[in-house]
Amino acid sequence: MWQVTGELQALDARRRWLVQRHGELLAALRARRDAPSETPMTVPAGDGVAGGGPAREVSAPSARTALLIVGGVLVVVAALVFTVVSWGRLGIGGRAAVLLAVTACALALPRPLRRRQLTATAEAAAAVGLALVLLDAYAAREAGLGGLDGVGTAGYWAALTALMAVGTPVYGWWMRLRLPLPVGILIARLPGLLTAAALGGGAADYATAMIATAAVDFAALYAFTAHAATGPAAFRDRLGGERTATALVMGVRVVGSGWALLGGALAVGHAVSASSPAEVMRSWLPLGLLALLGVALCRGFRALALPFALRSGGEGVAVVALVVAVGAGVRCVVPSGWAVAGYAAPAALIAVWAAVRCARSGRWEKTAESGPFAPPREVAGAVGELVAASTMLLLTGIVALPELMYALARPGIPGVALWFNGHAPPWSWQLAAAPLVVLWLAVSVLATMAVLRARTVGDRHPDQLTNALRNTAALAAVPALLLLPVALELPYEWVLATAAVASVALTTVLTRGVVRRTPGAALVPMLAALAVTDALALLWSSADRVAVLVAWGAFAASAAVLAHVLSAPTARPAERATARVAGALAVLALGVEAVAAGITAALPTHVTAFVVLGVAAGAACAAAAWHRTPGREQVSTAAEGAGYVLAVTAIALTAFHPGALSLALAVTGVAGLATALRPDRRRAALVGTALLIASSWVRLAMADVTFPEAYTLPVTAVALVIGHRRRTSDPETGSWTAYGAGLSTTMLPSLIAMWGDGHWVRPLLLGTAALLATVVGVRTRLQAPLVVGSGVLLLVGMHELAPTVVQVLGLLPRWVPLAAAGLLLLLLGATYEKRIDEARRLRDTVRSMG
Repeated sequence: MWQVTGELQALDARRRWLVQRHGELLAALRARRDAPSETPMTVPAGDGVAGGGPAREVSAPSARTALLIVGGVLVVVAALVFTVVSWGRLGIGGRAAVLLAVTACALALPRPLRRRQLTATAEAAAAVGLALVLLDAYAAREAGLGGLDGVGTAGYWAALTALMAVGTPVYGWWMRLRLPLPVGILIARLPGLLTAAALGGGAADYATAMIATAAVDFAALYAFTAHAATGPAAFRDRLGGERTATALVMGVRVVGSGWALLGGALAVGHAVSASSPAEVMRSWLPLGLLALLGVALCRGFRALALPFALRSGGEGVAVVALVVAVGAGVRCVVPSGWAVAGYAAPAALIAVWAAVRCARSGRWEKTAESGPFAPPREVAGAVGELVAASTMLLLTGIVALPELMYALARPGIPGVALWFNGHAPPWSWQLAAAPLVVLWLAVSVLATMAVLRARTVGDRHPDQLTNALRNTAALAAVPALLLLPVALELPYEWVLATAAVASVALTTVLTRGVVRRTPGAALVPMLAALAVTDALALLWSSADRVAVLVAWGAFAASAAVLAHVLSAPTARPAERATARVAGALAVLALGVEAVAAGITAALPTHVTAFVVLGVAAGAACAAAAWHRTPGREQVSTAAEGAGYVLAVTAIALTAFHPGALSLALAVTGVAGLATALRPDRRRAALVGTALLIASSWVRLAMADVTFPEAYTLPVTAVALVIGHRRRTSDPETGSWTAYGAGLSTTMLPSLIAMWGDGHWVRPLLLGTAALLATVVGVRTRLQAPLVVGSGVLLLVGMHELAPTVVQVLGLLPRWVPLAAAGLLLLLLGATYEKRIDEARRLRDTVRSMG
């Protein structure tokens, strides 16, 4: 009996395993039947290059999808051009009949295509058919079918989009397609907005329509999730499986949430811009709907296990409505200039209160212990309130931002006139107190949140949110402090003095902190504040020439000091990275100082360029000297790179003076050859040589030379010989290194000269040479001759065939080329999908063999 019982138990276990395996295999077969394009495909051995080379960069399914997408878009564009632009002999009624027939065919194609296992092509045909439905509706109304031309435009399209929002998912369900359902979800955004437009509604009505649409989305999601959770597996299989159903749920969440947030933002904007109490009361309707939707998301739909963001956001909706209502009411009784502060003050108070609640609860975000969807309700509410209040404070900051930005950038306006026109017009610098109060409220909230967060998690462990709050508070505190003299209407010089004192103080504190090995988390806010202070000081000094010379010189000195201190042998990696930036900025600041000095001294532009070139040469010399100092190699590299930027700038300043340009190129080339004397800069010799050659070309152009080949062919021959010998001696040398420069030396100047040459000799010779290079590249499998030759050959062909192509295209209707190209790509996509399916079956057959 015991043995028989054991055998029966073993058989039961075996049966359960077989039933489970049967279900898994059946689900896999259904997924393969409904979505064969998602099945991974192994590239056959013959798909690579001969000899087992690298595989192709674009997979077959990707190529098929690209063909179908581009083909479908072109067919829809051709139909649009056919309907709207190219009238021909048919009237709008005839075109509507033609489009209706084509639409019916496109909508009926998916079923036979699916029977042939062409799922991707069926989806493309359905997409084309749905797009053509819109064109049919347009043509029917233009033709006045059934008196449709008497219906208002917005009302007509509202009814049509409502029907499509319902009919498109039904069509997709009936045809067992995936694409129509998300298309219907997206089209459902339009009926509410178009209805509001048909009724002549305002911003509040549009916001109401958007929020109501989002509520319908979540109600439908609730019904769908409940049916999918309790319904049969066939319900999920008809949607394409579990992955598709999950993606659909996530998509509806994202779309519905985004639409609700957009509607809420529109309602907030209407309340903020309302000019009467009646308009303020109209904005309460969408805000009330938004609050109800938020409460429903947090409590009514709690059984759906919504993400933490949606739950906390639901609690924050009430805060948004409260702040907007209070701010709108305050705005009706305070002076217009203080309206923004009426919104900022309650938002700041609520944000601080919510931050205190989060700190007391010890939880600022969801943790793994409580699971991703089940945080305590009070914590979710506190986080929602904090996020909502911070968002409202941010919105008030955005409202006040234009005035703050204008005050920050005000000295730059006369500065532009000073440096480009030679004199600055009279100007004044003022700032109202209300925007500055908003900025100080934001700074206070950020500082409070940073302190509470640090007390919660402790300073012993690095915390990204704490650091972000500290850095943001430091960045916002700088303009809040430096704009105080402007709000107090102090003179321009006093404001510059305040910025200079703040810069010196921050530089001193930062330097002492580095020397005393202060933790890096405490140095980052000071460094950010110093960067903003220096940027504002440099911007504000632009309104005075002497101030510019002093400010940029002081900035260069400060950056050099920081680079020296932060690149000490005991510096940390982050400090070394900052030192590289400081070294580069010091060199660039000296370059700006040189340009400003040249303009102040009334020097010509091409003469000032040589002053900048001198700064670049000095940077190269300093980089060479610093490179020998242990620990400062990276700073020297950064300074050297900034010197290269100044050299390019100097050459650009001489662009309109050929003689100065040739001299600047020659001087830079010589400097490049001198840089190549360093063992680690041997490649600079190539750049120096190229610059010297360019200098000689400029001289040739000044001498009116029209045949550059006479001068470039010898260089090309020598370069190709040298490259070939190098590649022969070192097979690892790339084709671009060996032959790229030699081929480009002649082909590129000849290509440029060809477009200004009306004769046929140069295009013929250049095309022959390019064809020869292309053939050589194909035969030898080298990339440089293939790319350069084929590219030049293509441009030569375009040069020769462009007039003929334009003439031929002018004889055809505009929609014919688009339609032909679209149909061709659709045909190729369908054929490609069929070949992929055949290759997949062949692979499975081979795998099943012994």
